[in-house]
Amino acid sequence: QWKQLENLYFREKKFAVEVHDPRRISVSRRTFSQSGLVVQTWYANTSLIKSIWVMAISQHQFYLDRKQSKAKIPSARSLDDIAMDLTEMGTPKVSKLVTLEAKNQLIMASNGSLISSGSQDSEVSEEQKKEKIMELKKKEKLLQEKLLQKVEELKKICLREAELTGKMPKEYPLGAGEEPPQVRRRVGTAFKLDDNLLPSEEDPTLQDLESNFIIHQKLVEAAKKLASEPDLCKNVKKKRKQEYADAVKKLQEIENSINEYRIKCGKKPTQKSTLALPGERVP
Repeated sequence: QWKQLENLYFREKKFAVEVHDPRRISVSRRTFSQSGLVVQTWYANTSLIKSIWVMAISQHQFYLDRKQSKAKIPSARSLDDIAMDLTEMGTPKVSKLVTLEAKNQLIMASNGSLISSGSQDSEVSEEQKKEKIMELKKKEKLLQEKLLQKVEELKKICLREAELTGKMPKEYPLGAGEEPPQVRRRVGTAFKLDDNLLPSEEDPTLQDLESNFIIHQKLVEAAKKLASEPDLCKNVKKKRKQEYADAVKKLQEIENSINEYRIKCGKKPTQKSTLALPGERVP
């Protein structure tokens, strides 16, 4: 049994196991001065003996880890916990087996023992654990920074949506006890006047009339789009046509006022509404 093991070692072509068992001592076994210490030996080529020794100490380490985990972990455990423990214990052990061949300063090519390898392996595994923890902490920090950046972008998008719809979306991220911000709906015109469209007249009265004409011209275009929408019921379509006709009439009245003022000032009249709305006939 593993609890009776004293040492595992190899020297050149010899592999030996020292066991403490006072009840089982035969003639073919060699007994030292210590009571019950039995040595069993096997012989083969050096590479095979060393491979057997590596597997033996790895198996013994697995027994020690399993015994330690049983002492710490309660009896009632789930399958997920057992799988996690096996993963954590197995990863460093595999790396030990891979790198064990390269530890010339620890194990010489011709001999080694369980006592000489145990402490060094534990130090290597601790160093690997520290490096892994540092690497995971760096990744965690980068992920947290990226998460904060994405949260800020999401807040900006939600605020823009709230300004357009007048309602804060439910996807807006809120902290513990944080209230959603109050956002007023942004109200704007459906079109933007170009500064180049406004005439540069020296007469302020005429300039006001021209600006009023441009604004009503845009209103006529909007009323025309509303009146020409498909799938409208009869009453709505009739109402919008009437609003379009009133807008055209109002635009014509503004143009008449402009022409009267231009004639009064000795200038030529214009026909802007006719040019702006070619082929339009108002019933």
